[in-house]
Amino acid sequence: MIDDTPELWINALGMKFRLVQPGAFQMGSPKTESRRFADESARSVVISTRFYLSLYPTTQAEWRAVSGGNPSKYSDSKKAPVESVSWLDCASFIEAINSDEYRLELSSFLGPNWRYSFPTEAQWEYACRAGTTTPYYWGENVSGREGNFGKTSVVKSSDGVSRSQKPSRTTSEVGSYPPNPWGFFDMSGNVCEWTLDFYADYDLESNTNPLGPPTGIEHVARGGSWRSVAENCRSASRFNFLSTYRGDNCGLRVAIIEERSR
Repeated sequence: MIDDTPELWINALGMKFRLVQPGAFQMGSPKTESRRFADESARSVVISTRFYLSLYPTTQAEWRAVSGGNPSKYSDSKKAPVESVSWLDCASFIEAINSDEYRLELSSFLGPNWRYSFPTEAQWEYACRAGTTTPYYWGENVSGREGNFGKTSVVKSSDGVSRSQKPSRTTSEVGSYPPNPWGFFDMSGNVCEWTLDFYADYDLESNTNPLGPPTGIEHVARGGSWRSVAENCRSASRFNFLSTYRGDNCGLRVAIIEERSR
């Protein structure tokens, strides 16, 4: 049977999604990685099912088209990522695009088993790393041209010289910096991106499609933001916020997952 599932799909809102194939990767960071945190314990993870992930964080224009409003603090550009949205706000957005007309379009083009979702934390890091094993998906060092990082920090640039990184003052339009090897933009910096998982230390025995605990008061956000020092935008970096937190550093990247028939 020929699988005609498209590699790239664009929905009626203009959101662009790329298909991510199953695979294995090393999640977290080795103990030798500079500026790592204790909650990044390394483990081998298998992603056994394919999924789609948006090429960009959800924009203010996309959010407004669904919700009718724009909660963002920095609203000068409709192409900037939506921010100042809580995990609960994002859950409502996803619920809205899973209903009626949007779900009908999704079923018509991809099939009845697909639905919009948050990415899991493991799916997010798998797509962020895109086959790489270095601290950042572009390598070991930072030049300041790879993403929209925030607070000034001293980093070692690609020429080996340590220098202060120029601070950012706000979010930037999505896609303003080079993509990672799989074509995803803004995976490091701009806005932190909420994931499906409640926050906890990793369960090191859960290695296939791992998910956080079933309950909690904080959710995991990934990727760092325009406010973050570069080191906190590493592929393994984790953030945990109350599910009601509405910071101008937090946004959303939508996934599409395939529900298996029972």
